[in-house]
Amino acid sequence: MFQKSFWAALESVWMTPRRTLLSGLGMAVGVAAIVTLVSLGKGVQRDVVAQVESLGVNLVIVLPGRLSPENPFNPMSFIGLSTLREGDIEAVAQVAGVRRVAPIMFVAGGAQRGDRWADAALILGTTPEWFEMRPHTLKYGRFFTHSEAEQFVCILGPKPAEQLFGASNPVGKQVLLNGKPFTVIGVTAEDTSRSLLGSGGFEFAIYAPIRALQRAMGSQQIHRVIAQTAPDVEPARLQEQIRAAVLRSHGSSEDFSVLTQEELLNRLFILLQIVSVALTGITSIALVVGGIGVMNVMLMSVTERVREIGVRKTVGAQQRDIFWQFLIEALLIALAGGLLGALIGWGVCALVDRFTVLTPVVTVDTVLLALGVCGLVGLVFGVAPAYRAARKDPVEALRHE
Repeated sequence: MFQKSFWAALESVWMTPRRTLLSGLGMAVGVAAIVTLVSLGKGVQRDVVAQVESLGVNLVIVLPGRLSPENPFNPMSFIGLSTLREGDIEAVAQVAGVRRVAPIMFVAGGAQRGDRWADAALILGTTPEWFEMRPHTLKYGRFFTHSEAEQFVCILGPKPAEQLFGASNPVGKQVLLNGKPFTVIGVTAEDTSRSLLGSGGFEFAIYAPIRALQRAMGSQQIHRVIAQTAPDVEPARLQEQIRAAVLRSHGSSEDFSVLTQEELLNRLFILLQIVSVALTGITSIALVVGGIGVMNVMLMSVTERVREIGVRKTVGAQQRDIFWQFLIEALLIALAGGLLGALIGWGVCALVDRFTVLTPVVTVDTVLLALGVCGLVGLVFGVAPAYRAARKDPVEALRHE
């Protein structure tokens, strides 16, 4: 009998395509929004993983500020304040199993040459070990050495080089980093393939010896200490030893954190998940509105089809048969809107992928999740119309004009 109710519901939906389409539009909007947002979130997550892994898998990162499960995002890590110092670099380097150590200093501002600006440049102070930890390909020139630790020299990423010098070779020429003159000795050839983070932002980087940059900027800040472990040593095994070494350097003040790349990714993913859940929750309101639209249309349909209900009951249909017919109709309308929304969401993701640096990842499980929620909403909001139809008195229904 359930099968007959299904075919009756399908026939009703098929014979009223305009009503089905209009009543399912709310569901389509909700599903399209969910598919788009979840796909964007997965794309961002994939980009983040790829860029962090491009640094290598055997890194341990020391950063300022105390991070904990209760406080996973310490403001000190983001606003430029740092308690790390020179002694911490030496302490980490002395830990057995640490192969290389490179400090990182971030400098806000831009690079200038005449009236040309590279305002999106990321100015980094570091040591030659950085170029060994993360191998770079050079387009022009060379890397700086330890003997140039105090010299005002720099290496440009491909984007600043293009913005400041066009297609010409800038080696030997000067640029101003926050008003201080630095001589260009090299240009990297980073991968500039389209993605949210480009080549991890390194195509915008300008590298300078950290001591020279500290002297030029009048600041002794060290924002990160990155340790590369030996190939046969698991980074997590050295994490506690590195923490203890830095703690000895700091005395009794543990105003820093030591993270492996896996932990760093987990913290980033927590933030991404919070944003994704919040946005998905907001867009789910459209599904509720769509469900209310389906319920209203089905209630009107019950009123319009009172005589049909009476005829079906007269020829032997039970209350449960009428109930299932109208409930299945509501479900089919919701799923039809959901399928339309999935197609719209896929189209939006294709346009975003085509015209922006974002790369949404549309997966089958995302579409199935959206359709599943859509179907559940259709069932919930279809109960009232189905119950109302099932309770119709057949004699009164047949008398209805």
